[in-house]
Amino acid sequence: MIKEYKLINSNGISIVIISYGGIIKEINTPSSNGKFENIVLGYEDNSEYLNDKYYMGAIIGRYANRIAKGSFKLNDKIIKIEKNENNNHLHGGDNGFHKKDWGLVDYDSKNQKFLELSLFSEDLDSGYPGNLNCNVKYSLNDNNEFKIEFFANSDKDTIFNPTSHSYFNLNPSNNSILNHKLKINSDKYIPINNEFLPVGKIEKIINTPFDFTNSRKIGEQINYDNKQLKIANGYDHCYVLGKESEIAVEISDKKSGRKLTISTNQPGVQLYSGNHLSEKFNQNQGLCLETQHFPDSPNNDKFPITKLMAKEKYYSETTYVFDVI
Repeated sequence: MIKEYKLINSNGISIVIISYGGIIKEINTPSSNGKFENIVLGYEDNSEYLNDKYYMGAIIGRYANRIAKGSFKLNDKIIKIEKNENNNHLHGGDNGFHKKDWGLVDYDSKNQKFLELSLFSEDLDSGYPGNLNCNVKYSLNDNNEFKIEFFANSDKDTIFNPTSHSYFNLNPSNNSILNHKLKINSDKYIPINNEFLPVGKIEKIINTPFDFTNSRKIGEQINYDNKQLKIANGYDHCYVLGKESEIAVEISDKKSGRKLTISTNQPGVQLYSGNHLSEKFNQNQGLCLETQHFPDSPNNDKFPITKLMAKEKYYSETTYVFDVI
């Protein structure tokens, strides 16, 4: 039985979260004209999430993004995990956090300001070492700040890199995010090979279609003759976040007047322009901005480490602020 929880603040903003996959089903915010609409993609019927293949609104774990050849070295031992995207591992495997029922820890049913869910991932779940306990806390305050916090610990050394995978569309009546304006606090990104894996280096974005240091439309350069854009059929790349500003990302839509600001303690954000959405959804109908560590970090010595030591406490946070232009 999929349970549904609602958060609401004094300004009428409401967020619907379900127990399956810890999925964010709705984020209802006002346009500049005061019209409330759901600004994340999803399904009407909760049972449709059971067969969803787009990670729609879900918690991703144990490891967001890709791990090459489903294999990595940990404490001089080669660990093999599930290969669920050709020869590689993606988003925790076919039965990752996004396909599990999350248990209720605490719900502020009176004021509807926060929800905390938990999941126990047993040793060798999808191949990952360690019995891992993970909690995620969603909270919404009257300043229109929506915070997602991850807490975790493991009884063995392991790797851990969770994220939340909402597809945003600030103007839901238009089935495209290409007119959204985007600004990312980053001057570097991680190029990928034909398997969407990092080539192992970090490159500057200046004078490339990846430069969002100043706010501009997502669709402005998405069709440029650029090898990286051609590989991904658009944007599907991790940006290295700058440390000079707390704000990681800003997106806005002129027509609806909505603006979303994201801040995080994570080192990267994966920009995905919904290039492979189909069936019930249109290509580029939603935009993912997944705050996370870098893809394939366990196999790249130059990337920040994602190792979670036994009995060490993991914590990450990402805050979304809803506003109008």
